Amino acid sequence: MKVKIFPVVFVFFSFFFINSCGDNSVELPEPEGRISITANTDSFESGRGTSVAIPMTLKAEEGLQSLTVSIDGQPGENISTSMGQTSLSHTYTYTIPANALLGSSAELEFTATDVIEQSAKTKVVVSTGKLIDSPATYSFTRNGETTVSYTGQNERLDMLEIIKKEILLKGDQGEVISEQALLAAFNNAEGNGGGLFLFETTKQLGNKTFQPDLDDRLFENLFASAAQASEAGSGGQMASNGIAGLITRESKGSTVLIDANGREFTQLIEKGLMGAVFYHQTFNTYFSDARTGDDVENTELRAGKNYNDMEHHWDEAFGYWNPPIDFSSEWPSDRADEDRFWSHYSNTVDPHLGTNSIIMQGFIEGRTAIVNNDLDTKNVKRTEVAENLELVAAAVAVHYINAAQEALNKGNIGDTFHVLSEVWAFVNALKYYPNRKISLNAIEEIKEQDLGAEGNFWNVTPEGLTKAKATLVTAYPQLAPVQDEL
Repeated sequence: MKVKIFPVVFVFFSFFFINSCGDNSVELPEPEGRISITANTDSFESGRGTSVAIPMTLKAEEGLQSLTVSIDGQPGENISTSMGQTSLSHTYTYTIPANALLGSSAELEFTATDVIEQSAKTKVVVSTGKLIDSPATYSFTRNGETTVSYTGQNERLDMLEIIKKEILLKGDQGEVISEQALLAAFNNAEGNGGGLFLFETTKQLGNKTFQPDLDDRLFENLFASAAQASEAGSGGQMASNGIAGLITRESKGSTVLIDANGREFTQLIEKGLMGAVFYHQTFNTYFSDARTGDDVENTELRAGKNYNDMEHHWDEAFGYWNPPIDFSSEWPSDRADEDRFWSHYSNTVDPHLGTNSIIMQGFIEGRTAIVNNDLDTKNVKRTEVAENLELVAAAVAVHYINAAQEALNKGNIGDTFHVLSEVWAFVNALKYYPNRKISLNAIEEIKEQDLGAEGNFWNVTPEGLTKAKATLVTAYPQLAPVQDEL
């Protein structure tokens, strides 16, 4: 009897075992405790240095034991919250680092653990967005106060205006120019230009001048030559080839003081310093990597100031261009006296090139990028501004070549020498941009041969002016369509 029953029993248990293993509908017992953590969204965006509130809901049937956060895979840090609860809402505050680059992100992983060591996780990505959008004008604030300052640049522009008005223009009118007065103003003797300036300042033009020009004593020699020529001019000596003195501008009926080669001292000194100080400082100082490169301080404010180093250096470059903060193309004629030096000459060629708005927007967008720590955009705008400032100088040179051709055709030698002096200075300014599109040899060829053989304006010819213009247009092809209208 037992022998017969055994197989039946074996088959029964085998059948039960096989069917139990293959039946997926059988529910296993639930764990003794359950836990979950959920953020209200998996991504956030805010500007660098700002705080982001991350709300989350936690459930822990056995009671919450710990809550931690790991940032970008770093070891988890405990978050202080109410422990032991089975259900709670919690808001975690994450501060985006002040040095975070625009577009960068951080991954935050939150882990909730209950008293029986069960865990649940959730991840949140915090992206670094903009702190500000580009303003309509060159105006930037922090905590309601301006962050823009370029007082030193304003003072140097003021100095050059005073030098021209109080010294150089008087020499054009037949008065004696003092070499010592020019040197005192150039080096800001006694903190007030030797008494010439009506303000006190530690700034000066001399120590900001392009060093090779200082080594060659370019401006010191011009000061000495101007003083010597003015002695002759004060006695009524009129200039001729090889003799310095006064020459009459036919279109104005007034005189200007020129050297033995026909070069006007007022233009060479004024426009020369626009290049050797203002352009040079923009390109070689403030747009250098040492001042606005990616490693320059862009987080900590200077002691007692409302700006950091990179912001301030960018502002100082803007200060040498020195337009009104709402400057643009089609600048209204009733506000023409608000631009000066480089922004004034930008305005001269803007109707043909539209460079005012390009340069202005470049400065604004570059400064905005600095605030947002958007270094790629900052670098793009830095190059864009520099290249268009260079284009302005080339365009102004062509503008005055056209004027020189017209004056020369009329036989107006005084007018010709006046505008040739401006051509000389604006072409010379091109040498200060380290990434210039024209060679140094071409610059010297224009100055020393095309404007008159051996650097002598008395030798100027229509062919030489045509050649100078062609050289500039070849180097700056944007000028080709408007070269005759400039």
